[in-house]
Parts: sequence; C-alpha cells; structure tokens
Amino acid sequence: MSDFRKFSKPRVAYLGLSLELYLETSPSLKDWDKAFKKWCKKLSNYADILYSRTCFKDAEIEEAAAKIEALQPDAIVLSALSYTPSMLVYPLAAKTNIPIIIWNTQDDAIISDKYVPLDLDRNHTVQGIHDITNVFFQNKIKYAIVSGHWNDNARCALLEEELYAAKAYRAAKNIKVLALGGAFVGMGDFEYDTGMLRKKWGPTVQDLDTKEFCEEAASINKKLVEKKRQEDLKFFAVRPDLDADVHRESIRRYFALINLLNKYDANAFTMNFTRLVKIPDFGQLPFYAINCSMAEGVGYAGEGDSLRAALMRQMIELTGIANFTEIYTIDWKRDLMFMSHMQECSIGSARKDRKIELRQMPFWVKGSPDYAGMYFTLEAGDYTGVSCTATPEGKWRFVAFEGTVPQLPFIDTYNRAYWLLRPNKPVAEFLDNYSLFGGAHHLAAVPGKKLNAIRRLAKWLDFDFVEC
Repeated sequence: MSDFRKFSKPRVAYLGLSLELYLETSPSLKDWDKAFKKWCKKLSNYADILYSRTCFKDAEIEEAAAKIEALQPDAIVLSALSYTPSMLVYPLAAKTNIPIIIWNTQDDAIISDKYVPLDLDRNHTVQGIHDITNVFFQNKIKYAIVSGHWNDNARCALLEEELYAAKAYRAAKNIKVLALGGAFVGMGDFEYDTGMLRKKWGPTVQDLDTKEFCEEAASINKKLVEKKRQEDLKFFAVRPDLDADVHRESIRRYFALINLLNKYDANAFTMNFTRLVKIPDFGQLPFYAINCSMAEGVGYAGEGDSLRAALMRQMIELTGIANFTEIYTIDWKRDLMFMSHMQECSIGSARKDRKIELRQMPFWVKGSPDYAGMYFTLEAGDYTGVSCTATPEGKWRFVAFEGTVPQLPFIDTYNRAYWLLRPNKPVAEFLDNYSLFGGAHHLAAVPGKKLNAIRRLAKWLDFDFVEC
C-alpha cells in the first residue's frame, strides 16, 4: 500500500558519546546518564526514538551501528556527553548512508559566579564536537549541526526542522509519479534527464495507461460512490446545477486514482489534458479526484509535469501539506499575484469561513464532458512557494520565496479555485529574480514560513538553493 496519506514524526537513533577513559576517572558518569535521559525525553517531542544508548567504547559504537543499520531510521542524532574523540564515531559515520545530525548541547544553561571544576566536568562537550565536525569536514561526511541548550525551545525548533529535512531527504527515493497522457508538447520546462532525476534526486515516473484508468473508474462499487456523494452533500456547498450523475462520475474517478496509486505504490500524479480530450470515450477529466487527493498527500502537477508532481510530494514529505499552482497574472497596484490553474487546487488549503462550492463545470475543449468543479480560495496567512529546475551545471535547484495571502473579499465572479499572493518583495522585483534564477511556470506552495526548511532539505539533497 502507498503511504501517501501518512505524515509522521521522523524516526531516529540517538547516541550520547563520551571518552572511554572517563569510565574510570570521571566523577560525572551518573550526571551524564541523567542528562542523556532528559535529552531523550526532549527529543521525543520531535521524533520517534527507535534506539538510544550512551557509547564510550569502540565496541559499543560497533554494536550501535549494527542495530541502527538494521532499523534504517530517518536520521542518527549524536550528542556529546563530555569530551568525545572523533575516531570513536568516525567509523559509523564513514559507512552509513543515514543522515547524521549533531545536537550540540549540554546540561547547564549558565556559568554562574559559583562555578566549580565539577560543573565544568559535567558540561565540557563543545571541544569534542569540534573534533568530530573537523574530521567529518575533512572526510566529506555529510552532516548537520544544531547548537543550543537542550531546553531552549527556539533552538529545538531548528532541530525539529532539521529532522524533518532529513526525513524528506530519505523519502526522495520513494517518490513515484503516475503519469496519465504523457507531457504537454512544447512546454520545455517539463523536460528532464531521467537518469539525473533518479541518480541526483530519487523520484521515478511510470506511465499509466488511459484504458486502465477508465476501466478502474467503471469498476468502482456503486454503493461506495453513493456513500461518498452523500458525504459531499454535507461537506461541500453543492450547487443545484450539479447533475447527480456528473457528480457520481467524478467520485468514481477519485476512487480510481486512489486505487491505481496504491496498485503501483505511487504517491504522486500528473495528467496531460491535451491528449486525454482527444481519446474517444475517455470521459471526464479527473479534476475532482485531483483536488481531493492533494489534500490527502498526493503530489500533483498539471499537464504531464512529472518534475513538479515529484516536487509536490517532496514538499509534502517535508511539511505535511502542499498545493499545486502557477502565477497567472499580476495586480501591479497592490503587489498581488493571481494564483490559479485550470481547476486544480488542494481542498486541504481552502479558506475555512465559507464552504467549498461544488458546481457543474464544462471544460473549455470542445467535446470534453462536464465535471464536478470546485470554487474556493485559500486561507489567509504566510505561504512559501518553491519550484525546481535543472541547472546548466547538471544539478537540481530549488527556487523559493515567501509571501502572504491577505484576507480579501471573495471574487464571486470567478468560477474556480484561486488565491492572491503578495510576495515579500515588490512583485516586479520578485518576478525578475524568479525568472533569472530559473523558476519554472509550475509551483508548489506550502503554508507558513518554510524557506529555512527547504534550504535544509536542499543541503541534504545536494541541490542548489536560491531565494527570490
């Protein structure tokens, strides 16, 4: 079964490190043990700890390494209990492909005017961290570090952000896009090197046969469809013009999409309407299915754009929620960008003070059947937009920016999902930067200020990162 609905805490192994010599000489062994237990409890707020222990000896590290490799957590978190020699942990770091995050902390938060040698003995961790990070640096071992007192919530929030970035990085190789109808011919920013996608990022793309999609939709149980329709009548503001059979067909296509994603162990989807509308008897375009499934964690991008469908799922792995969009037109006077698409927009991002309207919508290509369309706008607040592209140097790049959705009246004359976004720079300056940095015309958007989270993910993935 696909895990596209699942968003859980990062899974980690946590090691507290020290020097073997201290087992015989240090008066602080019990204090270090108490401190490590406190740190474990704090870390458990941000991650599921699959395995934890303190290590003083090479044999203890070897035992820990074997168990960690078997568990395959999202990250290995390391903390120094005292001075720690780098060569204690270097063999583990040199062999593993699991992200290493150093939580550089100590038990006490202050150095008082009554400081005694024992206080120093309990808290001398930093120089060991510097030994470790210097050796990692020299040997090109990828790692991240977050420094701060273990009970400093602001610094712990950065640790949490790093943990989720590592988790998203590990998930990249499990991103799989189902592509229905190929790619829109002529949209060059959709093109990519398949080898580069797999080797330097991780996602894969599989073509989905249009006949299989239609057969799957036709096979959906009628009672299941009707149950979902009755739920929709309560959840949505259903317009009287929506024909019940049109609604049912949209629901069938939703269940067909979910079933096929599960069948092929995929968690992202794209479709190319220009091909689908030319196939006799293909039927409705699955816009209803797309809007609902995005809210459940399915990565999506329109018009056969497999790259940004993978990007969408990557952002969902990082933040738990993402929305597909593009910049359609500009309000130059108010520094606002009109964000929309043909119909696709995640219902999980919809403004909560008014129900989403479900209405009968024609598609603008002649001969394409009506479908159950949606009208809504997004919840006000901070958002982060991100696109991705290949660079001329053969690397992947995130092009990212932050902005705000203001609380504005609904544009009731518009007929589909939309939102207005104000970037954190004057819109003209932002647009210049976005184009100069290689931003594509399809974007993923996530709620909140997430630039630093995306920057951390870029580091793990070895992507370029640029902020517009």
